[in-house]
Amino acid sequence: MNAKPSLFGIPLPHLISLASFLVGIVSIWIHLEIRIAEINVELDNLKEDLVFHKSDNRRDFEMMHNEINTQTQEIIRKIDEIQIYLRDRGSE
Repeated sequence: MNAKPSLFGIPLPHLISLASFLVGIVSIWIHLEIRIAEINVELDNLKEDLVFHKSDNRRDFEMMHNEINTQTQEIIRKIDEIQIYLRDRGSE
C-alpha cells in the first residue's frame, strides 16, 4: 500500500490548504491595520486643517465686518451731509 505523506496526522494537501488560508487571513488583517492607521492619520490632518481654517475664517470674518462698519459709517456720513445740504437749501 501507498502511504500518504502527513504531518501531525493531517494529510499534506490539507496542511498546505490550511497554511494558505492562515497566511491569507494574516495578510488581510495586516492590510486592514495599515489602512486603519492611514485613515487615522488622514483624520488627524483633517482636524488640524479644520482648526487652521476656522481661525482663518474668523479672521476674515472680523476683517469683513470691520470693512462693512467703516463703509456703513461713510454712507451714513454722506447721507447726513445730503440732508444738511437739502435742509439748508430749503430754508433759503
